[in-house]
Amino acid sequence: MRSYTVHTKELLHLLAEGDESVLKSLFKIYRDKLFAYIFKITKSREASEEIVMDVFMKLWLSRNLATEIENFEGFIFKVACNKSLDFLRTAAKDRKLEELVWYEIQTASDSESDQNLNLRELKHTIDTLVQKLPKQRQAVFRLSREQGMTYDQIACHLHLSKGTVKNHMLDAIRFMRQNLNAPADSLLVILILWVK
Repeated sequence: MRSYTVHTKELLHLLAEGDESVLKSLFKIYRDKLFAYIFKITKSREASEEIVMDVFMKLWLSRNLATEIENFEGFIFKVACNKSLDFLRTAAKDRKLEELVWYEIQTASDSESDQNLNLRELKHTIDTLVQKLPKQRQAVFRLSREQGMTYDQIACHLHLSKGTVKNHMLDAIRFMRQNLNAPADSLLVILILWVK
């Protein structure tokens, strides 16, 4: 148990320093558990997917406070619970949203396949945009997002400075924001968590 706690503390320390690969790892570990937990509360697949993304968005935006988290799993599920209850309160006040939630409960199996299709389409669009990047920027982006390399590893692999790698990533993400029809915050999380 102690080694798990030490490992988690190390991850949260790296997250606080802005290590995107840690966010991606935590997302992979907790995504399905969080979705199942949130779905029990909201009964809406679409809302559950959005809330999972919101939880990780909150974690990323508050990463400078990550080292203060004593019990990470407890923290992340508490955030998920609060966001789920917020969703239900909003749905209760909004007739159209309430009807939408009810409709989603009725068509849950159909919406899952639609979401998978939408995610595949989004990944295809991102891949198409990546191919339009200059060769070196494309290589940096792919090594980061598909191979999970850190900026230091990419710099060593491509014989570049860490600053150059970081600039390539910032320019690549800026290019994605300009060419994808998605809200900036959700796009940022998609790009951080995107795996091939």
